[in-house]
Amino acid sequence: MNCVITYEEISDFIEQKFKIRLTFSSIDGNTLKVSYKPVAIMPSIDIKLVINEINDDSISISYDCGVAAVLVIAGVVAYFRENIPNGVDVNTTDRKVKIYPQQIEQVEKALEYVALSDIVFDDDSINIALHLI
Repeated sequence: MNCVITYEEISDFIEQKFKIRLTFSSIDGNTLKVSYKPVAIMPSIDIKLVINEINDDSISISYDCGVAAVLVIAGVVAYFRENIPNGVDVNTTDRKVKIYPQQIEQVEKALEYVALSDIVFDDDSINIALHLI
């Protein structure tokens, strides 16, 4: 079973919720570039997300960005620490995120029926492969 989420859908959702517009572009199947341009005269802020490993109980993601973005991410994570769901561990020192889907309340029920097989970044979407249990 495949689930496809377009970058446009994600951008629209984020813009509606947070009033900022992000752009997404695939570098390769495992690497996604996320960009934000605050104002026309400033350069964009880019973050590369890399899926390092997907296994039965976790997803390991690393991110690469400039020093300014690292500081912003660390500040945002510290400020919103209590809003980060159980099952998501953000290590701003090592620039890694570990996700344990079975521990996330919002996906816990779905994982009784399906298991994550793969996540692939395409030209215009994120493709999530699931298989029935």
